Amino acid sequence: MKKISDVIPENKIILLSPHYDDAPLTFGGYLDVLSNSGLIQTKNICIVQIFSRSNYQARDDEGNRDTSLERIQFATGTRLLEDLNCLDDLLGHGNYRYEIKDEVECVIRQKSWKPGELFEFPHGSRETFDAGDWEIYENIKKYASGWLSQEDTAILLPLCIKEHIDHVILRDAVMAVRENMKDKVKAVLYFGEDQPYTGLADENDWKKAEEFLKDLAVERIDYPVDENRKVDVIWKHYPTQVEESYRQGILNRALQLKQFNHVDSGVERIYRIH
Repeated sequence: MKKISDVIPENKIILLSPHYDDAPLTFGGYLDVLSNSGLIQTKNICIVQIFSRSNYQARDDEGNRDTSLERIQFATGTRLLEDLNCLDDLLGHGNYRYEIKDEVECVIRQKSWKPGELFEFPHGSRETFDAGDWEIYENIKKYASGWLSQEDTAILLPLCIKEHIDHVILRDAVMAVRENMKDKVKAVLYFGEDQPYTGLADENDWKKAEEFLKDLAVERIDYPVDENRKVDVIWKHYPTQVEESYRQGILNRALQLKQFNHVDSGVERIYRIH
């Protein structure tokens, strides 16, 4: 277990969020404790929202098939405000920068839901990418060299537990650029455990994640968080996104890591790539 001040030593944090709720879901415990510990002023935090064009609303199957401009305007505007309000709650207004990339999310691209899950998400990997997915992949690669070339910088990415296709596109594009840049890479990569996916993952899901990590020099970093505060903030600020399975996933993983570390507090885990 690490103190929150030692989790990410780099001064600048670039948090790459696939969708409007992913930064608080995956890294919300860290951001909350950092702020509440009075350490927020020691970091230069930038949230980069990647798949900003959305038509998704939870519990609205018919609406999620609507790709009209009116629907996209409604869902995108709603989700953007939800995200900003949540980040203000976690970090404090004015304590972070917020950037938007204009990629089209998977629901507008009409990706099918993965069957047998407790909540809706489209599954995918490089083997299943279509032409539209590859185009987005190439767009992200154009941004990635700028992120990776920055010194004293931590880049936060999803690990892609359960392989949500948009998460995979983002992760793999950044990793491809990192491999090509070699010693020109100055930033340090951290992978976060995607929620609520991680807390609902099965043995096969973990096997795929470990397969991805096996050839990387990985340091697993655990740190104490207030998992109930994290759930409450997310529940408050994302009414159009959350389902009961979100709460279950977050609390399940916090409990698993609490038991693993033999501590009383909730725990979050990130993976530092050396």
